[in-house]
Amino acid sequence: MNNTVSTIVRVLLALPFIIFGLNKFIGFADMPPPADPTAQAFLGAMFSSYLAKMVAVTEISAGLLLLSNRTAFLGSLLLLPVTVNIAIFHLAHDLPGNGIWIITTLLHAFVIYTQKEKFSNLLSI
Repeated sequence: MNNTVSTIVRVLLALPFIIFGLNKFIGFADMPPPADPTAQAFLGAMFSSYLAKMVAVTEISAGLLLLSNRTAFLGSLLLLPVTVNIAIFHLAHDLPGNGIWIITTLLHAFVIYTQKEKFSNLLSI
């Protein structure tokens, strides 16, 4: 795989997570609430507890790790549960959403594909 393409994809994946992670602390961009009442209750509970801050720290840390080729695997690994939960949340409660979740999921899938040897080594105990 072309190293330049891989680097561009990693940066494109890292930026939204860094920006939206910082947004959870600073609050510079308002996010519209989902239409589903269950999703609203979930997000209300998440943002009224420690969970939103933990997710934000994970998003920012993983995004920064993705920016370096040396630490990209660790960043991708940390971001995997976050990306999976975002995709499941939108599939279950807010399917159209804002569409960014689809882009980040596809970008993350590409990053995982480019690092498939490292993931296979991790899974072959």
